[in-house]
Amino acid sequence: MLSAPEQQKLVKMLSQAVDLHQLESYVFLATGDRLFVAFVGEGQPLKVTLEKLIEALELVPITKEFLRVVYQNKPYQTALRAYIVSLFPEIAGGSMQVAPTLEFQQEGGLIRDKSGQPSLERFVKPRLKAIDAQVWLAKFETIKRQVCRVEALEQPLGTGFLIGPQTVLTNWHVAEAARKAGVAGKLACRFDYARMSDNSIDAGIVVPVAEIALERPCSDAETTSQPDAPPPQPQQLDFAALNLSTSQRDRGYQKLAPPPPVAKGDPLIIVQHPDGEPLRFAIDTDAVIGLMHDGLRLRYSTNTAPGSSGSPCFNMDWNLLALHHLGDPLHGPASYNQGVPIGLIRDAIVAGGLGALLGG
Repeated sequence: MLSAPEQQKLVKMLSQAVDLHQLESYVFLATGDRLFVAFVGEGQPLKVTLEKLIEALELVPITKEFLRVVYQNKPYQTALRAYIVSLFPEIAGGSMQVAPTLEFQQEGGLIRDKSGQPSLERFVKPRLKAIDAQVWLAKFETIKRQVCRVEALEQPLGTGFLIGPQTVLTNWHVAEAARKAGVAGKLACRFDYARMSDNSIDAGIVVPVAEIALERPCSDAETTSQPDAPPPQPQQLDFAALNLSTSQRDRGYQKLAPPPPVAKGDPLIIVQHPDGEPLRFAIDTDAVIGLMHDGLRLRYSTNTAPGSSGSPCFNMDWNLLALHHLGDPLHGPASYNQGVPIGLIRDAIVAGGLGALLGG
């Protein structure tokens, strides 16, 4: 059981690290129960809600399970994580709960496993591996706070995501659209814009863009109906790095690195604001078409819409692969979507002398 001073300190630190929507999610992940159904009443300030929640959890007692979920979902809250470990050292050593595993299967046939016993399952797609659901969902909980709608005067222009404490990555053509409309000075990033479980909309928070720190255009052909002729050149990477007016360090950010290898048929996830709508993600389990133009572009079949420009593209392990930037303008039977490999963008930012924007 936690002492009264320990509970008070814990409530104070939690109130500075989580919002109400995150708290609801963490309680459900830890207990399987709804915050405002099983533990506390609605309509109270966050700190009061936290105080009553901790009191209720201590009575069960399942405070440790709740704090384990917080610890896993707040990788950048180092002070909070350290305090959690000081209360429950075993939390740093791994999860107590056995996470359920999801497998994608089809056409199950009778085979024999290594034990020689009959089995009704088989790996039809060896590259589509099973997922540790709790880990996978926890990573998405972090990523969704880093993805934003890029807008000007509340009108959507595209999608972006944090690549440093105060830097958002989007497409050059998104920033260019703002310039052509005469609103480049009004660029902003809207975080936490999402549809809630009751179908209401959380408008999120808007953070103004202070400046466009660095950008590289797409090719001239990529603004036409024939994007491959002529092909893009190495410096034509269609990205813009936007410096925000205030730091968003508590959200964490995507660390740019050479992406892991991809192969034809690999799955691909795009986290996006299609048509300027609340945050969504699209998964195609047989997505990757392949690299094009000497590795300058990655093509895939995962669905997007206008407003998805600037979205992060991930593999099924949430490793960042590419910056989405283009859809096939001809919409033929072999239509594709296309992104710029993220390692190329990182190299360009570092070569431009702005590696410090990327954080540690």
